[in-house]
Amino acid sequence: MTQIFLTILFAVSVQAAPRPNILFIFIDDMGFADPSCFGNPMMKTPHIDRLAREGIKLTNFYVTSPICSPSRVSVTTGQYHGRWGIHSYLASRAANASRGMKNFLDPDAPTTARKLKAAGYATGHFGKWHMGGGRDVDDAPLPQAYGFNESLVSFEGLGDRLCFNPKGLEKARALGHGKVIPCERIHRTRIQADYAIEFIRRNKDQPFYVRYFPNDVHAAHLPAPGTEEKYKPVSDNPYDWKFLAVLENMDHQIGRLIDEIDKLGLREKTLIVFTSDNGPTDGAKKYLEGDTPAGFTGPYRGRKWSLYEGGIRMPFIARWPGRIPAGVVDDRSIVSAVDLSPTFCKFAGAPVKENLDGLDRSDVLLGEPSERGRPLFWQYGHPHSVLKGGKAEHLSPTFALREGPWKFLMNPDGSEAQLYDLQNDPGETSNLLQRESKRAANMAAQLGRWTADMGYDLDRNAKPAEPGPMNAVLAGNQLLNFNNHGGVAGNLKAFVFDGDAWLDLPAFRAPKIAGGRNLQVKGRILSRSDSGVIFAHGGAENGYSVYLDRGKLCFAACANGQRVVVASPNPIAGAFDFEASWSSRGDMFLKVNKKLVGKAKTRTLIQKEPADSIQIGADLGESVGAYRSPSLFEGTIENLVFKYPNGS
Repeated sequence: MTQIFLTILFAVSVQAAPRPNILFIFIDDMGFADPSCFGNPMMKTPHIDRLAREGIKLTNFYVTSPICSPSRVSVTTGQYHGRWGIHSYLASRAANASRGMKNFLDPDAPTTARKLKAAGYATGHFGKWHMGGGRDVDDAPLPQAYGFNESLVSFEGLGDRLCFNPKGLEKARALGHGKVIPCERIHRTRIQADYAIEFIRRNKDQPFYVRYFPNDVHAAHLPAPGTEEKYKPVSDNPYDWKFLAVLENMDHQIGRLIDEIDKLGLREKTLIVFTSDNGPTDGAKKYLEGDTPAGFTGPYRGRKWSLYEGGIRMPFIARWPGRIPAGVVDDRSIVSAVDLSPTFCKFAGAPVKENLDGLDRSDVLLGEPSERGRPLFWQYGHPHSVLKGGKAEHLSPTFALREGPWKFLMNPDGSEAQLYDLQNDPGETSNLLQRESKRAANMAAQLGRWTADMGYDLDRNAKPAEPGPMNAVLAGNQLLNFNNHGGVAGNLKAFVFDGDAWLDLPAFRAPKIAGGRNLQVKGRILSRSDSGVIFAHGGAENGYSVYLDRGKLCFAACANGQRVVVASPNPIAGAFDFEASWSSRGDMFLKVNKKLVGKAKTRTLIQKEPADSIQIGADLGESVGAYRSPSLFEGTIENLVFKYPNGS
């Protein structure tokens, strides 16, 4: 009864209170457990923790994407980013076009800033933009076109902006559209806070909406000289030292903003919301093979680039003293980034005329847990393309859906379908697809309707594929998860190819073979034609392949543009076992039914990783062997095993 009374009291008090100022803090690449109040095991974040002590923590808050630009579009508009053609990070015109993306957010999109400005708020954006403008995109609208009175951006944005890359100063100035302010990378978070504080001071006598979007804690972590030394005793990982020092500085800058609001007498007049755009990165460009990435996701699987929980479930705090009860932890309410716009508008008394994907969740922020009433959806990249990402174990299917405790993931063709009970399995370790097949089918149908609403269609007749065929291929002791691009049938022991199907493992997920590593591939074959590619990895510059050519089994190895082919002396009929190996000394061996049928030696070894994917049942890239792509295989491939004895 006491709790009900307090909830009513808070709800009544907010209705009677003046419209709040809103400070929205949106961190770059912060993991769920990076703040110490969410579980950081190595350091304290006292200022973020202070917000949590004086406000509410949500443990089921989600962004709509595991990557920067689409996540920022969703918090800006209250709509899923797919509606605006931005499903990955914005880059150059060519890169955007190659991924089927717009070059910037349409200025006609509904924005929170525009609504709040019309309602009498002073609006300012300070920090990372990344919704268009930069590199060679010089025609993107300025932040003012989206409703901001003032702005100071950094990274992929126009108008007044910070430039912390000395080599990029001339290029930045050539883009025009505002003042370019040179700065060292280590000072940008402070400068962004300086501008936000100055804006707050000038607008303290009217309601304001301020977005503080620091570039940190995005990798590579570059702390001020000497600041990482204090963290060497807590970790053996040099990446941790740098990350923790950067996190400490960012926490300090957030503390400056909180202190300024309190000092100006705005403490009980200001709603502060804190969260992040996606999980911590482990991208290959930032971390070498074998390195342990910095940043913490708590109990959750996945990181940046991934639709597993660690890539999309973010720390969330809201503080509004006297309105939001202090020290509350809400483990029940499911809230999405698209909910922030209608929620901010509700607090500000700004009408929402558009049909948004988000819901007003002001009740949740005021300490009243509730069900969301709508499922959540996610999109990772383009439905028919695979984006680069981090480590293989974190990579996820393209689409996902959460409804209540259940989470479903699937590729557009139905492959890699997964179903998890997050209430009992928050780490997404047990795929319940087979046990809950009816539930999975219903969620797949929902996902299909949502993708159609976003302007994308799942592949014709796509249904959740049973786990098994996707996990039959082994590299050493590691399962390789392939994308199924056709009608594959079979069980854990066999793939059946009908001439229109193949399996494809993107190059960035493929085992590394450069530098003279041993490799061995075994399998059992029953072919329905005398020609076709059994598997291929790479292309004519660097790669290897096993295929049938007029009945003869061939093993091709390409190193630095030089091709060597080993072939059986006679055509092979019926079912047979094969083994193809290539040693670090350049020795090639081909066996059929355990008998050696050919050998050769390459003059050089692969020095650069193949650019093309591993494909099974076809070679749709550049031909490795003496065949014309795609050279589809028709038949059955059983027990295909890839081994890299001294590789990964």
